[in-house]
Amino acid sequence: MPNSIDESDIADLYKELTETEAFEKPRAMWLKWLKRFVVAAVVLLGLAVVAILVLLELAKVEPEFYQQALKVDAQLQKRNGSQMEKKILDLRNSVMIAEAWSTTFTEAQINGWLAYDLKEKFPDALPPEVTDPRIVIEDQSLTLAFRCTEKPFRGVAIVEADVFMTGVINQIGIRVKSVHTGMIPVPLAAFADQIAQQLKSTGIEIEWNTEEDDPVAIVHIPDELIKPETGGYIELQEINVSKGKFSIQGLTHPPDF
Repeated sequence: MPNSIDESDIADLYKELTETEAFEKPRAMWLKWLKRFVVAAVVLLGLAVVAILVLLELAKVEPEFYQQALKVDAQLQKRNGSQMEKKILDLRNSVMIAEAWSTTFTEAQINGWLAYDLKEKFPDALPPEVTDPRIVIEDQSLTLAFRCTEKPFRGVAIVEADVFMTGVINQIGIRVKSVHTGMIPVPLAAFADQIAQQLKSTGIEIEWNTEEDDPVAIVHIPDELIKPETGGYIELQEINVSKGKFSIQGLTHPPDF
């Protein structure tokens, strides 16, 4: 008579099969989700790397005006800078006399001074991370660009601002409209205190306000600049920013003012 399988054997076999299935099913599910997680992590990592590379490239974007300003012949820059130096000397002589005075600096003269005289005569005026500053002057606004070597972004920083008199004697307002590193916006608020401290070390006091969500630096002209050796008092009366030109005018009051 053939061998027969009793009920206990069948029960043991069923138990073995069900236990194996119960173990293998969650294991397979776990491996499936692990594979999905690994794939997702690789994709996210790849996207993060691409994003960083894109940001680094965007940070290197240089505005056209800056590229053109850097191409100006060195001898021409030196001559333009010398013209600005002469105007500064003439202005100093004018403000020593009790009379009205004014002067105009052109964009070319300012950039020549920044390119040559600033580096040669005031090498420690800028932090080491900042090099090659240049400006462009439009109606009522200035745009400053300079190379920045501060990590993690190494590129050209661009600051767009309006300059105006606040209505308070010898007080200037600078409304910062945007700050970029290449094409990447930079939150100025993160550096406002550092800027104030840097200027304070040069004797210039500033306060920060806001206007339509734009940060505004209120600059107080130091006493040593508005009180000449001969006595009296210097009053800066007007700032005019127009295409390619920056003009100032004022009045030196006699000592009994």
